[in-house]
Amino acid sequence: MESYNKTTLKDIFKSPFSSETWQELLINLFHANRLRVTPQPISDPEEKIQGFFLGSIDTPDCYSIGLFRFDVSDGSVINRRVGLRNLVKRFINVSYGEFDAALVVFDDSENWRLSFICDIKDVATTPKRYSYVFGDPTMQYHTPAERFLKLQSEGIDFTNLRDAFSVDALSKQFFDEYRELYADFVQYITGKRYVKEKGKWVEKRQSEENALFAETFGSDEKLVRDYIKKMFGRIVFLYFLQRKGWMAGDKNYMHHLFVNSDKKDNFLDGVLEPLFFDLLNTKPELRPETSKNLPGSENIPYLNGGLFEKDDVDPERCVFPAEYFERLFGFLDSYNFTIDENDTEDAEIGIDPEMLGRIFENLLEDNKDKGAFYTPKEIVDYMCRESLIAYLNNGYEQKAHLLIRQFIETIDPEILTPEQRMKLLRKLVDVKICDPAIGSGAFPMGIVNLLSRIFTALKPDTDRTKMKRHIMEKSIYGVDIERGAVDIARLRFWLAMVVDEVEPHPLPNLHFKIMQGNSLMEAYKGHDLSGLTSGFNANGQSTLAFTDDRDMLQHELKIFYRTADHFERERLLNSIKANVTRQIYDVTGDGNMLKDINDVSANESFFLWHTWFSDVFENGGFDIVIGNPPYIQLQANGGALAGLYENSKFESFARTGDIYCLFYEQGWRMLKNGGHLCYITSNKWMRAGYGKDLRQFLSKKSNPKLLLDFGGIQVFDSATVDTNILLFAKEGNRHETQAVSGSKQHKDILKNLSDFVRHNAVTTDFATSDSWVILSPIEQSIKRKIEAVGVPLKDWDINIYRGVLTGYNEAFIISTEKREEILNNCQTPEERQRTEELIRPILRGRDIKRYGYDWANLWLIATFPARNYDIEQYPAVKAYLLSFAEPMLREAGLDWVADNHLADYCHQKLAQTGQYIEIAGQRIRLGSGDEKARKKTSNKWFETQDSISYWDDFSKPKIVWKRIGSILRFSYDDGVCFGLDSTCFASGLQLAYLTCVLNSKIGHYLLKDSPCTGTGDLLISVQAIEPLMIPMAPNDSFDELLCQIISGSKDAETDAFHIISDLYGFNQEEREYILMR
Repeated sequence: MESYNKTTLKDIFKSPFSSETWQELLINLFHANRLRVTPQPISDPEEKIQGFFLGSIDTPDCYSIGLFRFDVSDGSVINRRVGLRNLVKRFINVSYGEFDAALVVFDDSENWRLSFICDIKDVATTPKRYSYVFGDPTMQYHTPAERFLKLQSEGIDFTNLRDAFSVDALSKQFFDEYRELYADFVQYITGKRYVKEKGKWVEKRQSEENALFAETFGSDEKLVRDYIKKMFGRIVFLYFLQRKGWMAGDKNYMHHLFVNSDKKDNFLDGVLEPLFFDLLNTKPELRPETSKNLPGSENIPYLNGGLFEKDDVDPERCVFPAEYFERLFGFLDSYNFTIDENDTEDAEIGIDPEMLGRIFENLLEDNKDKGAFYTPKEIVDYMCRESLIAYLNNGYEQKAHLLIRQFIETIDPEILTPEQRMKLLRKLVDVKICDPAIGSGAFPMGIVNLLSRIFTALKPDTDRTKMKRHIMEKSIYGVDIERGAVDIARLRFWLAMVVDEVEPHPLPNLHFKIMQGNSLMEAYKGHDLSGLTSGFNANGQSTLAFTDDRDMLQHELKIFYRTADHFERERLLNSIKANVTRQIYDVTGDGNMLKDINDVSANESFFLWHTWFSDVFENGGFDIVIGNPPYIQLQANGGALAGLYENSKFESFARTGDIYCLFYEQGWRMLKNGGHLCYITSNKWMRAGYGKDLRQFLSKKSNPKLLLDFGGIQVFDSATVDTNILLFAKEGNRHETQAVSGSKQHKDILKNLSDFVRHNAVTTDFATSDSWVILSPIEQSIKRKIEAVGVPLKDWDINIYRGVLTGYNEAFIISTEKREEILNNCQTPEERQRTEELIRPILRGRDIKRYGYDWANLWLIATFPARNYDIEQYPAVKAYLLSFAEPMLREAGLDWVADNHLADYCHQKLAQTGQYIEIAGQRIRLGSGDEKARKKTSNKWFETQDSISYWDDFSKPKIVWKRIGSILRFSYDDGVCFGLDSTCFASGLQLAYLTCVLNSKIGHYLLKDSPCTGTGDLLISVQAIEPLMIPMAPNDSFDELLCQIISGSKDAETDAFHIISDLYGFNQEEREYILMR
């Protein structure tokens, strides 16, 4: 059997398709064991292709792979993909057998596409196709050669075959290498590099900064990163462009440009920038004479569009060593750049335009601090489809909704009549869609690609190039506060335009389509700026802007997008910005208002929604608002964001909340009546206290149509945040939300979200500000029974408190040995007795077990302020508290403090002043920072930080539990121990019964929706326990049961579960459900 090496495989891939060579490859590498002697013909006149069934492969892991070949006579396989669903129909044929997957060749006599198609048996699953395109002698085919060699060495099982056609693995490899190269360029200028420490990106100095850092970039690190990011983006764009053959007809133009250059040591300023600015951004007739020195200059297209316009820093000197560009181009040359954006069902194995979004995520290491996370393609596709379905359903009767959904999910026009197609087409032509936190442009590009496929299906003779330009000009809008994000999003739009063009044309300028700004602010320095174009602000009040200015602004904005001439666009841009600046001054009467704003159309302070997108708001607003807004706590950075937005009239504002809550309300403001919003965000708003106002807002001012709570399913690769998708309409609440909740066992639901929702959604009424909890039918039944007989614990004859907060456990929590030492230092029997009563056994959260506890022989010096102790009555305790820090001082090398100032240090440390500790005029440092006293209170230096007025309850029988943890444990204590602040406790009646309930599966079920910490641990606070609905026990039978359970009886624990279930009235199915959770 013949063996292949990398060279022989690359030669096969570079050559035109050969049936003989392919058959040898099937036998020698793929181990095809069921090849037909004569291929069986398959014809399809409609698709203008002739096909052949070649045989099949039976893999060692018992999968059957069908083998097919199709000759494509109409168009190139590079740009034309045979309809996947129609194709799959040909594989389901009893004469061939039933296949789990298919390996298919499409040949147009010049290029050939090798596709692995899976998920073809299950009618409920959408088939997927992953393809390599071969036949280009100029390509390196590095990836398929490596992967096929791995197949040769590891064997052909289904997993290995699928991995050989994996897009995700290739993408990750590319992103990781790209990020390292980017970091190299940044480090060369700044001397710093982001490195990952304990899962977080941290900036570290690696070398001295380059002189260019100050000379060219004014020592601005962000400017350096943005500059290099944009340079990389421009280069990558040209790699896609050369694949089209538009770079002087050379598909390896960038490689040859560098290899043949005599300016490698000044390649950016000497070669790349003349290419960017003098050729790509300048009309041929206006290009400087020097531009002719670049190879193929006469055949380099004029693109303009803003991508290759000079930024302020571009004219400045910036030089990188030649080896930096040598590594960059060597890396890029080794990958295949595809010129179409893959979708979730049909992907070419290579670097497609969607990777630019991943670059945005990977290169902005501090993006996580900005709350920006890259949204997986499956989520984007699902949300785009659901948004369009909701939009199209408006105005149609309920009976038409199923047909609309079926069409959008399949893009199969055959299910529609000609009249229905025209109705949908007319409605989609005018749709207005916006992403107010556009990031890398994932959602707008998802909409563009989906609409493109829909338009093509509804009207097959549509010119795809004109159609995409129409969608981008008339339908899509986006805003982001980050300039780098806006650059990447525009880049993706431009790439989407050139994909379908046969000849290069100047790119449209996206300056007033994809814009930089603060989406949450249409005001600045207290002035409402929402009425510049309408003459009325958001409250309907008249503004003072001149009518002539408003009319001129609206006119210039409308013609700006289509103006191809560079100089005319520049004039229009300046005129528009000057006009808006003039109107702002007219409205505010403040001539100095904008002195800190360099550009009214691109800044981080505000965004003029009703000005820049006046064409939308003149007609009521957007039809669809979609996106993944940032997740940032408003209290972060000293509450800077909370201060910024507190007076911005957001009804959903809460100082303890998150910025995404405000984006929900802002999205609602942007919608026209009947419009739809679809966001993916953190799901904390559904239950957290800070989400109360948002829940109230949504329940009263919107119609929530779909709520998908992902629960514990990790959606974002780079984040552990739990998420939800919410789709609502700007209309009255109809109280029939389709709600569904996922959990960790549903980790594969991303593969087909539509099916998961369809099979698991329940109709739910979210009508108030109470927690939005999604319940299945059985959970709804359990809830009804709990509410029917349960009594909230806050209404029981019990007291619930938090444990003791000392403010400095190192002093107040002591070992048994230290306790004995203190007691032995007592001078009289009376002092010893008083001290024994003062020092009490203490439980920490970690000591709590189910029903009991493991005491760690620790004691609390219980000097509670509520007891008004006189420390002079406890001289042994006082002496200890004024000397406790001696070991830690000596360990830190501060013997001089321990020897001469020990009592002074200890007194300052325990004093509740919040001040820094100073000894002999200098601050004391034990670790990384200066030592401070406990936080400021009115308590005395020897007292605990909390008053503990309920101290007497500690001496009563009680239930003690860990306040924060991933495992629920409730311990019964007969009054011996106190609890630290990591615990809570309850004293009162029926404690044995309550201990059994809370430790049972029923107790765990009652607490399942308790608040969680950022790490996912349950927060079982006093506030979480008080609302629990538990029926009163009819007798004291649980005292004996608890004793048996503590003794280790499993039967007694089972009996307790069923007695409690009887009290609630749970049936057998409900009991089993609770036990399974």
